Amino acid sequence: MGQYWGFVNIDKFRSSGFHEEPSNRSRYVREVAGTWAGDRVICLGDYARSWPDGVVIENFSLENCKVAPEERSQWDQQQLYRESCTKYGQLDYGLKPAISYPNDRIWALRNITKKLYVRSDGIPTIDDKNNLTYYEHNGLQSLPGFGQVLLTNILWSDDDSTAMEFSDVRGSWAGDKLDIRLFDDVAEEFREGGWKDISRQEAIKLYNILLEKSDIEGDLPKEAQEHF
Repeated sequence: MGQYWGFVNIDKFRSSGFHEEPSNRSRYVREVAGTWAGDRVICLGDYARSWPDGVVIENFSLENCKVAPEERSQWDQQQLYRESCTKYGQLDYGLKPAISYPNDRIWALRNITKKLYVRSDGIPTIDDKNNLTYYEHNGLQSLPGFGQVLLTNILWSDDDSTAMEFSDVRGSWAGDKLDIRLFDDVAEEFREGGWKDISRQEAIKLYNILLEKSDIEGDLPKEAQEHF
């Protein structure tokens, strides 16, 4: 048993629609790297009746709400917000994702609210023997990668039922401002702005999840290189 989840941009009032498990994780990564960069992002469960601490919904309009006006008094604000979000359609990236987001570059998933970041080469990927390795980095297409890091941190619900492997439904990043940037473009900002690299912390978290599911074998490898 579980609940339905939707990838939601709080500031743009847009969502992926609600599904038992968010399936197109690479699409969500490209959203955060593209038009959703810098916005507050959350993966809402349909049993959610609250918002994370500090998340304030501004300019909330019922103009696009799919709930009939005569029934709205029976729904709370969180439910009405969810039913008012516009479901996004297919985006035109102009170029193929592999060109727009080259896999041979290092990327940084940033939590702008908390000044935390995860490097794409800091999350080991699964090789053909089901072992984790740091030597097969594939940019935003890495597996596991930023899609999994996002879902371990931005789920939000008041009910812990889920069909997903990610069981923390009160994610510490839920509702925070996020983006994804080329690492080289923000390296100086990281050095001088007091940002914290939590790549290893997130790698350990994903390793434990994958190990519990028996998706991998062996130990978590040491990082291949140091940054800064």
